[in-house]
Amino acid sequence: MKIKLLLMSTIILSMGLTACGNGNQQQKDAQTTPAQADPHKVYQNFCISCHGNQLQGGEGPNIQKVGERLTEDEIIKRIQKGGGGMPPFQVALKEEELKVLAAWLAGLK
Repeated sequence: MKIKLLLMSTIILSMGLTACGNGNQQQKDAQTTPAQADPHKVYQNFCISCHGNQLQGGEGPNIQKVGERLTEDEIIKRIQKGGGGMPPFQVALKEEELKVLAAWLAGLK
């Protein structure tokens, strides 16, 4: 139990640090060009460590056909609030990133 808690803490910390990288350049880019969130990049930055590079699962569940089980709104809520072992990403993701990611995932059937 302690090992799993330590592992989850390490994953959450490393995801948070990854999200913080090169903040000044990202802010500068956001001010000069309107951002179009790419669901694949958002997935790579926030989800791949638990759900795998092919959405096959690992630490987190397989989400290859998540759109068969959950609606887009349900996916948004799960990402925001977490649950079932998943940490919440409400603060980590911008609204546009969240919506693009959820729409993409909801289309996986």
